[in-house]
Amino acid sequence: MAHLQAFSVAWHISYVTVLMLLHSPSSKATGFSLKLIPLFSPESPLYPGNLTQFERIHKIFEISKARANYLTSMSKPDAFLNPEDIYLRVHEKNYFYTVDVLFGTPSKSEFLLFDTGSYLIWTQCLPCVNCFNQSAPIFNPNASSTYKRIPCDDPICRRPPFRCENGQCVHRINYAGGASASGLVSTETFTFHLKNKLVCVPGVIFGCSNDNRDFSFDGNIAGILGFSSTAQGLFSYCLVYAYREMEATSILRFGKDANIQRKDMKTIRMFVDRSSHYYLSLQDISVADHRIGFAPGTFALRRNGTGGCMIDTGAIATFIQRGPYEVVMRHFDEHFTSFGRQRMHNASEDWEYCYRYDSRFRAYASMTFHFDRADFKVEPTYMYFIFQNEGYFCVAISFSDRNSVVGAWQQQDTRFVYDLNTGTIRFAPENCANDHFL
Repeated sequence: MAHLQAFSVAWHISYVTVLMLLHSPSSKATGFSLKLIPLFSPESPLYPGNLTQFERIHKIFEISKARANYLTSMSKPDAFLNPEDIYLRVHEKNYFYTVDVLFGTPSKSEFLLFDTGSYLIWTQCLPCVNCFNQSAPIFNPNASSTYKRIPCDDPICRRPPFRCENGQCVHRINYAGGASASGLVSTETFTFHLKNKLVCVPGVIFGCSNDNRDFSFDGNIAGILGFSSTAQGLFSYCLVYAYREMEATSILRFGKDANIQRKDMKTIRMFVDRSSHYYLSLQDISVADHRIGFAPGTFALRRNGTGGCMIDTGAIATFIQRGPYEVVMRHFDEHFTSFGRQRMHNASEDWEYCYRYDSRFRAYASMTFHFDRADFKVEPTYMYFIFQNEGYFCVAISFSDRNSVVGAWQQQDTRFVYDLNTGTIRFAPENCANDHFL
């Protein structure tokens, strides 16, 4: 086990091009590869400063818990979902990802928060009715030659959260805590930094928001980039192991760049709900290669929105629904007790199952997710947070009141390919530090 030093595990997207709704189907957004930069890197606009090891792990837990709570709130039955309502409280401290986007012609740089749990891209626009403080000049649509409003008779305007009011196609998004963003539905050319060049994507639908209330941004943020669609229904990532490659970036691929085929890949089924969350059919769990034997349906998604197993990169640690969590952690506890590892009940305020650390100890337990078509085995390297200076290590699993989530920590050094066309995810082990732009 490597030591947990000044690592960075919370990846943020610095250059994103295709997580958006294109008004023109002829747009040439067929394949892109994007750089992922660690959140704790000084390059990040959300950089929290030079935190200690303990402070970073605590921050990871706080943001992961906020993400898990958000996923829980969004897992309500579809009959109760309002496309205009987003249940995550909007504060930059609740986000891992930011996006550096150039708007319009001539282009103007903006930082947006990236959120897989909302549907719309929006940025502040002049003339303001209500605008929050923003360090960069607010986008002026009249100064761009490529800006266009979506008319009310466009089919797009009949798609929630868009609607026609007073002869104009408008949007309104409500967030938890009372924040809201509203304005004109429009199209614009977005330009992104990609490797050593700029890539222009015309006809991107976005909200030109001039009435934005109760946001508490720090001045570097101009709006939000929601997850609307992906090029050719394909995206792929391979998260670099945070202990080993402190400064290494990961790469997020879309479209043809993401269509990776390998003989060693396994395939599992997934489905996407209305909130763009990815559910997997989890059947059982093993700890240290010992299958627990959960009853059929233990992890099934129920009509009331409870249960189910999601895969998510916004939550760093894995979360398991409370009942099964207690069973899984009992197996971890029995494993470490059998090797003489003493549980330290009050070692961490964040993680429940922590044990005395010894650099000579090697018998760390793996964990296997048994899905309907294949098994995903998480090796011990990716199962623990080690606090060497404090003298203990913790199992990187927490509990959720409603759902289970396979988090980013357990996904490290694995290639994942999401195919929305077939409703499947392909995956295989990979040294993600060797991943490069095509």
